Amino acid sequence: MRKLLFVGLVLLLLSSCATVLKKDLMETGIRDFSLEDLTRNPEASKGKSYILGGMIAGATVTGAGFLIDAQYVPVDSAGYLKEQPPDGRFFALYPKEMGTLDPALYSTGRQITLAGIFIGTQSGKIGQMDYLLPLFRIEQIFLWPKPQLYPSYYWDPYWGPWWGPSWLPYGYPPYGYPYY
Repeated sequence: MRKLLFVGLVLLLLSSCATVLKKDLMETGIRDFSLEDLTRNPEASKGKSYILGGMIAGATVTGAGFLIDAQYVPVDSAGYLKEQPPDGRFFALYPKEMGTLDPALYSTGRQITLAGIFIGTQSGKIGQMDYLLPLFRIEQIFLWPKPQLYPSYYWDPYWGPWWGPSWLPYGYPPYGYPYY
């Protein structure tokens, strides 16, 4: 019985350390880098593997494949996006030889983590301004699920659970009542 419990505990611990991308890509990819450095000196970094995350700002189907324009967000060692504001923009190309991605799924505002090979820079526009942005060829991509929005719930010590009285904004408790 103890052996079974020990094996179950070990399996639970191992499964909690899972990465969002393939382990070999996560180990070989560079996670801590600056997009400005890549843009300033692209020749020094061409062909290197990078792990990056971001929020999709736009996506188009081109002759070369599916091109994603995203805001850059650094990732941790497991591929999860760090809690910090976006820091620059980049392009990520999913080559047509690898298949196709659905533009309805990879839409504006969705979060992604990807492993990509840096292939150079490409000119792009943000609004009316022209920019030179880093371009990555996607090796593997992970699309994060859309966050589910639920109404806030709190416990009123006198009346029990409430979804919010009609005289308050929906889902907010009166001042002085803590969230539980």
